[in-house]
Amino acid sequence: MMLPKRLIVGLISLRLMIRCTGGNERCGASIRGACPPAWSQWGDTCYKQLSENLPWAEAKQECIKMGSVLVMPQSQEETEFLLKNLIDYFWINCSDQQVEGAWVCQDGTTDVEYRNWRDGEPSNGWGKEDCAAAGESGWNDVPCDDLSPVICQRPAPQLHFKVSTKTLTAHQEISTLK
Repeated sequence: MMLPKRLIVGLISLRLMIRCTGGNERCGASIRGACPPAWSQWGDTCYKQLSENLPWAEAKQECIKMGSVLVMPQSQEETEFLLKNLIDYFWINCSDQQVEGAWVCQDGTTDVEYRNWRDGEPSNGWGKEDCAAAGESGWNDVPCDDLSPVICQRPAPQLHFKVSTKTLTAHQEISTLK
């Protein structure tokens, strides 16, 4: 997709979050405020709360249909943003459905090491608590067929740059969201 030079200049003048260290490398910048309507942005990620409560597997599928994944917080700060700005309890992309007690938490296909279990959790208290939900007091394992609020996440649009020691140039590439 070719973007007019005027648009590129306008995008560059927006507040950008640039992630690169310098030298001759390619890097990207998330554009603040670039998430679509009804999506909220924190850092380089867009979030959307769905209007209905769903079972865990259905929640994952609904997110995939929108080109996103079920939310998986990777820090306490991210969790606090979600709790403050979206909802106080929601499914997260974390389960032990394959092997009891072996929790797999993923941001898409990447494993996430961050954990924030409530005291005494995960407990598998009802014998079928194989999915996780996050709340103000931490994560809880719950039955996967419970109906819980859903937040989907996907990367914010990126403007790509090539950084060299002599100049910074914007390429006419931008990831867009539907």
